[in-house]
Amino acid sequence: MTVLDERVGPFPLGRIGTGDALGDLSHEGVRRAVTHAEHVDDFDMRHLRYFLTVVRAGTVSGAAQELRISQPSLSQQIKRLEQRIGAPLFIRSSRGVELTTGGRAFLREIQSIPGQLRSAIAAAAPSPLVWPVGVCGGVPAEVLAEVQHGLTGQHTDRAGGRTEPALRMRSVSAADQPELLHHGEIAFGIVRLPVAVPGLVRAVVWDEPLGVVMDAGHPLTRRPHLTWADLAAQRLLWYDEGCAPGYADTVPAQLAALGWNAVLHPIDQDQQALFVHALQTAGEVVALRPRLAVQGDPQLVWRPLPTTSAPRERLAVTALADGRSARHLRTVAARRGWPFLT
Repeated sequence: MTVLDERVGPFPLGRIGTGDALGDLSHEGVRRAVTHAEHVDDFDMRHLRYFLTVVRAGTVSGAAQELRISQPSLSQQIKRLEQRIGAPLFIRSSRGVELTTGGRAFLREIQSIPGQLRSAIAAAAPSPLVWPVGVCGGVPAEVLAEVQHGLTGQHTDRAGGRTEPALRMRSVSAADQPELLHHGEIAFGIVRLPVAVPGLVRAVVWDEPLGVVMDAGHPLTRRPHLTWADLAAQRLLWYDEGCAPGYADTVPAQLAALGWNAVLHPIDQDQQALFVHALQTAGEVVALRPRLAVQGDPQLVWRPLPTTSAPRERLAVTALADGRSARHLRTVAARRGWPFLT
């Protein structure tokens, strides 16, 4: 049975009125949707998943491995999808697959369907018991505690005596969070701003100036105040490609405008132990973090940047716009005083 085959009862078209809960749905809009559905009765949602996975993987073999099905089976399903549409979607070659013109048009029209379906299910379903939260690397414990307290709170549903859902936090790179949000695998993400991804709302929970972080044995720790000349000889331990999109490009540009054209030493900063290890072993290298993020670590020393307008680290909770998570985040932001961005 396909998703569109499942019936949940009759839809009383003749009784929809402006005072009805469905009053915002027009007769013509519903009739048109029903007509569209009649023409895709033999279309299965898994075809969309297979198609999107092949697009993302770039090869049928890679997609089959990700989907945990055999390559011949996946190839057959893609062929059936192309037969159903009446046009080829991929150009096959020894290097993998590329979308045809028709394939690009198909992708453009259907890529939002899985997220829309999940949103529809979430809107009709009871509130979840657990909200999964993706957390980018290097988030201070204080921020996690603030997010935990803000999103879960101590409030109950007066009608049912129910508390807010619990949070299940896990490490997810900032680059991967938008896709997981759109597929419903996480309800919220915690990322560094700016994040140039459409369709998300953001609530800023942390906004602190950046300073210079060094290993405790670094020669510059003997100086209480650093100059741009001091920093000019230092490489900047920084986020590698994909770890902090937007933020990773913005901050070095701000430093250059202030007078430090830093030579970047990119690493994966998701793990604190690797971050500290790089500071200890990479030679003339420093990092940038807010003071509170490294406070209390005896292995690290923090110094302010030589400016009154230092770049800032802003951490935000993100959610898909117009969904249940976004509505909850907006309410929490107003209650907690988190700046809310759309």
